[in-house]
Amino acid sequence: MDTIKKLFYMCVCVLALSACGTTAPSATLSPTAVQKPTPTFATTPAVPAVTPTPAVSSPSRLLIPSIGVDAPVENIGVLSNGDLATPTQNPWGGVGWYHLGPHPGQSGSAVIAGHLDRPGGAPAVFWNLRNMQAGNIVTVMAGKSAPLRFRVTQVASYAPNQAPLQEIFGNSGGKYLNLITCAGDWIPTQHQTTLRLVVYTTLM
Repeated sequence: MDTIKKLFYMCVCVLALSACGTTAPSATLSPTAVQKPTPTFATTPAVPAVTPTPAVSSPSRLLIPSIGVDAPVENIGVLSNGDLATPTQNPWGGVGWYHLGPHPGQSGSAVIAGHLDRPGGAPAVFWNLRNMQAGNIVTVMAGKSAPLRFRVTQVASYAPNQAPLQEIFGNSGGKYLNLITCAGDWIPTQHQTTLRLVVYTTLM
C-alpha cells in the first residue's frame, strides 16, 4: 500500500486507534477524519518525501478562535506498523503535527490531526472542527517566530476510499495547512467512523 494512502487513513482515523467514542456526530458540513490503514484506497501517485529545514521551529500551539481551540501541538510520526502516531502528552486536548511532512508555513501541505471525541463520546479538541467555514482564521505558533496565519478555503468530508490523498498530503503548489479529524457515524465492527473531515487552509 502506498505510504500516502496509509497516512490519510491513519491521520483521519487516528481517533479509532485510541477510542473515538461510541457515536460520532453526523457532519452537516463537508467533514473528514483520522485512522488505521486500509487496502481499499485507489492508487494515488507517490508524493516525494519532504525534508523539513532544520532551522524552522516546530509548531507549538494551534489557535482557532472561531471554534474555541487553543491547543498544544505535539510532533507525531509513524509507528512501526505504519500507522500514524497519536498525541501522547495531551491526547484529547492537544493535536499532532505530522513532522515528516512540511512545517506549517513551508511550501507543501502540512498536516495536523486531532481527536473528535474521547472514549465514551465526550468532546475532544476537534469536536467543533466541522463547524468551520471558508474565511475562518487558523493561527500556528512556532517557537519565537511570528505567528503564522492561515485562512480556511474549504471544509470537506469524504468516505475513506474516496479521499483526494494527493490534495491532502501532496499538494506542493502553495503553503497549506490541512486539519483532519473523524466525522460521520461510528461503526463498532470496524472501529472507525464513516467519514473523514478535512479543513483546508492556505497561508495568508
